[in-house]
Parts: sequence; C-alpha cells; structure tokens
Amino acid sequence: MNQKALSRLLAAVTLSTALVYPQAASATAPPPALHDDNPSGHFGDWYTGAVPPNASKDKPVILFVQGLHSTYKTWYTTDGYYDAAYNAGYRTAFVQLKDADGTGGNMWTNGAKLAEVIKKVADYYGVSKINIIAHSKGGIDTQAALVHYGAHPYVNVVHQLSTPNKGSELADLAYSNWAGWLADILGKKDDAVYSLQTSYMANFRSQTDNRTEIRSTKTYMAAGTGDDGMFSPTWFGHAVLPGEDDGAVSVDSAFGLTYGIKSFTKDISHGQIAKASQTWDLVEPKLQKASIRANKVSEDKSKSSTLEESSVILRGGEVEDNVSETFFLESGIDQFKVDTMTSSEDTVVTLISPSGKKYEADNTEKSESEDESEIFQDAVHHFIEVEEPEAGEWTLEVEGSDDAFFMVGSVNGGEEAKVKASKKVFKKGDKAKISVDLGKNEIDQSLLEKANLTRSLNGEKASVLDEVKFAIKEDELTGNFNVPTKPGVYNLSFDVTGINEDGEPFTRSINYNFAVTDRDGEIEDQ
Repeated sequence: MNQKALSRLLAAVTLSTALVYPQAASATAPPPALHDDNPSGHFGDWYTGAVPPNASKDKPVILFVQGLHSTYKTWYTTDGYYDAAYNAGYRTAFVQLKDADGTGGNMWTNGAKLAEVIKKVADYYGVSKINIIAHSKGGIDTQAALVHYGAHPYVNVVHQLSTPNKGSELADLAYSNWAGWLADILGKKDDAVYSLQTSYMANFRSQTDNRTEIRSTKTYMAAGTGDDGMFSPTWFGHAVLPGEDDGAVSVDSAFGLTYGIKSFTKDISHGQIAKASQTWDLVEPKLQKASIRANKVSEDKSKSSTLEESSVILRGGEVEDNVSETFFLESGIDQFKVDTMTSSEDTVVTLISPSGKKYEADNTEKSESEDESEIFQDAVHHFIEVEEPEAGEWTLEVEGSDDAFFMVGSVNGGEEAKVKASKKVFKKGDKAKISVDLGKNEIDQSLLEKANLTRSLNGEKASVLDEVKFAIKEDELTGNFNVPTKPGVYNLSFDVTGINEDGEPFTRSINYNFAVTDRDGEIEDQ
C-alpha cells in the first residue's frame, strides 16, 4: 500500500471513529467560588463558576436559581447544569436563597434578595444583562425579583424548568383538613409551601402579570410529564395533580404565563428536568435568543371561574392506636389505587372490601433523593392496588401511634365529579359559590356532610372555622357562603356521595382552595 492510500485509510478510520465518538468526554468543572455575603448563614451568599478556557463574551452569563427547599447544589452535582455550561463556554453564577438555611422563603423574601444578587453578578462580570435558568419555584422567585424588586433591567432571558406559575395542588393539600396533620409532622409547612397554594399564586399572578416590567425579559417555559418510577414521590403526585404533570407541577401550571413562550415538554419528572443529560440541549439554544418581543399583557385570572374534576377519595388525620375511615365505590371501576402516607414505617395500613377481604399495604421507604423537593417527599408510602374492585362500602384501617396519615384513593374508570367555583381570589365580605355536578348520577342528600372550611396556617393544625351548608338543585350540589373577613388562604374540604343508575353509592372528595385579600389586594401570610 502506497503512502497516499495509507493516508486515505487512516483518514477514513479517523472519520469513522469521530462518527461513533463525536466528542471527547466532558470535563468536570472546577468548584465555584463562594462570595460569602452572609457569614452567619447561607441566605444571600452567591457563587461564581470557574471561567472555562473556551469562554466567549458572545455568550451570556448564566445565573442559576434553584427551587423549593433546595440549594445551589441543584446545579453543582453529577449530571448537573454547571458542568454542561462550563463545557459549552458559558460564564456562570449561583445563588443561595432562604431555603438553603432550612426553612423555605416565599417569593417576596427570596425575590428581594435575588434582585440584589442579580445586580452583583452583572457587575462582577461587567455585563449589562445576564440570563437566568430557574428550576421549579425558582422561576417564581425570579419573577418577583424582576417585576417587584427592580431587577428587570439586568436580565435578558429567563428559562423556567417546571415552574408552578399557577401554584401546585400538592401545596393546597398540605394545608387541607385531610393532609394538614401529616404535613405538620413532616415539617413541610413553611412560607414557601404556603405561597405555592393555587389561590395564593392566583393573587400573585394578578399582582404581577399586568406590570410593564414583564416586557423587559423574554421568558421561556418548560414542562415535564413523567415521574421517577412506581412508588416514588413524583409517581404519587399524578393522582392529585390535574391533567398531565411531572409529579409536582402540572403542565397547565408550568405553561401558566400568557406572555411566556413554550419551550418544550418532555416525559420526565420534576427533578429530572433540571438534569443536563435530559434538557441542556433543549435549553441552551434559547440562551442565544437576545431580542425581546412585546409581551402580551394577561387578563386578571383571579376574576375568572374555575372548573376542575375529581376522581379521588381523600382521607386523613391523626393516628393514635386505631383509626377507621369508610367510603363507597361503584361497580365498573377498572382499578383502584390507594396511596396512604404516614411519617412512620411502623404504622400499618389495611384496606377492607365490602365482602371482608383484606388488602395489606406494600410499604416504601422514605425518599433519599437530594434532587427532589416535593412537599410529601419524606413520607412513607403504603400502597394498595385493587383490580376491578367490588361495589359497596370500603374501609381503611390505620394502626400506629404518634403519627398521622393522608390517603389518596385514585379511581380509574369510574365516575367523575365536576367542580365549578366562582373564582380563586376574593375580597373580604364577598359572596362565594361552589357547585358539584355528577352528570347523570343523583346526589345522595342523606349522606351529604357539611363541608369543613379551614384556614391555612403554618406550624399548627388547620382549624375548622365554619361549616358550609349545601343544597341540591337541578341535580347539582351548590354551596353559597360569605368568605371570611380575615385575609388569608382557606380550604373547603368535603365529600360528595352520588348514586349511579344501578342504585350504587360512590364517594368523591373535593378540596377547594381560595384566598381572601385585604383592601390593598394583599394576603396575610401568617
């Protein structure tokens, strides 16, 4: 073989190898440098990443903002965005919010501090504007910083990763009459979770989305539709979140900005969406989009009626010795899944059919994930699945001590309750209306219980403030009531029992979360 032929052969082999291995392995980025602006804690500290050898001033500086109960290590971890950004030639920065000190902060607390850090990062790198990538609640904290605390001139692009722009129903449940006991024990009721309730977020939207500051920044939105596998915290979330979701945030909530731009949807969980291998290649092209379009100003959604559907049965409360709860299932159900959460692995959960058959729960250990921060992540899940359950009265038995439980029964293939409420945000003295429609099915008035109206509070059990009476009119269950005079967030929790065409009763649970504001449109946090 002559020299020319050999050269061609070697070139072909090199090309073939390059096609199989298109790039060298990514380098691990050096540790970011701490700017210790808060020597007594973490809140307000910030980090700057190492400047990569291939850094280009044509590429924007990226500030990463983590989500609920998380720290900057959301990004500085295996398969993290920091390594991906470093290898792609981006200069980076990270922030520590109140959550890094143990108790989560709401968007007002975190947003004010984040606005300060945004300006510091821009000054440090000598740029007029930076870009932000925000996971989960970090997107809301970012909005507060830009719109309410004056940081909007310093930010060009925000890319949200599963941000609950309309709040999360999981936060509603944490303050409900059913799950409040367990959330107290797990320590998941703080300012951050409180502010993620859907009515609180509806009020935040009304305070934010009409402001001219939203026009200064281009905002991309991304959503997930998967979970982390059977029995994982995100797998449980599918049962109570409306429509498609990633186990913590619904797609509807993630795409909840009328002026935001939909970036992508992917079949991954709430934690996976912040993993570089999953989404960096989808986010990175958006960072180059520097021009700002005129954002559409949204309407005030707090004045709109809300329509939801329920196919769940909810139970919960304190556990001391034995607790027994009953409910009805109709025939024709494909599958009934029961996830009962407790704080103790020693608590025993049993489901008993109308004929007396007992179903023992399979337990799962508390999640050890450092990347997930779901509200019920630290709970022990006791799972039972029944195929084609028999019709009649079922019983859930919970045996334990110094514990609490929260049961979510998901009915697949059964009847649905359609719930319509006048709106999510009220002013004190307003009249409220909620109605439940069971379709062609009748509503059993003899089994109709009064609805418990509870005020959402941190650090203590939600107290029952009032009982709302319902009336049945034209096959619809309707409740009219005056909203409380004290500003705050409230939950109206109740069961509806319907009678199907075969004369069989069935139970569905409703949790209506709403807020009451003062004359200035503010909600009292505590």
